Amino acid sequence: MEFKKLLEFEWDKGNSNKPKKHGLTLEEAEEVFFDKNKVVFDDWKHSTKEGRTTLLGKTKKGQLLNVTYTVQGHKVRVITARPINKKEVIYMKKGLKIPKFKNEDEEADFWSNLDLSKYLESSDFVPASFPNLKPTTRSISIRIPEYLLNRVKEQANELSIPYQSLIKQYIKKGVFAE
Repeated sequence: MEFKKLLEFEWDKGNSNKPKKHGLTLEEAEEVFFDKNKVVFDDWKHSTKEGRTTLLGKTKKGQLLNVTYTVQGHKVRVITARPINKKEVIYMKKGLKIPKFKNEDEEADFWSNLDLSKYLESSDFVPASFPNLKPTTRSISIRIPEYLLNRVKEQANELSIPYQSLIKQYIKKGVFAE
């Protein structure tokens, strides 16, 4: 299923604290929407006033999350986001054996290396794609020496892209460089 009309996330007073209650950031709650192995299913049990969907997916750090959301126009409004729990193992094939863990690190390692697609009952889920959905951004103020900013603008002009986009690309490349 492809959700082309969804463009952005909506975070307000009503839903922005929900992931925090479970030790998650808003960014982590959004990350699972970009997991290539995520799955969704209609949450008909809790959909009394509005259509709700539950998404199971991994964060960039490999943590499995359960995110329930609703669609309002072109926005995804997250209702709740939390780590997957043992109750949700019912959505998985019976072959999954959860070992006893010595510590939280061992448990986190187990869940981060788990491939959901091997354990989910595919008939209950729909693969989902959000091709136009963008992570939430935040404006920041940064001071850059004028000569450096001029060089970035020159490079951006050569590439025919806005210089702010080029700066974001450079930051992303630097952050994820090994």
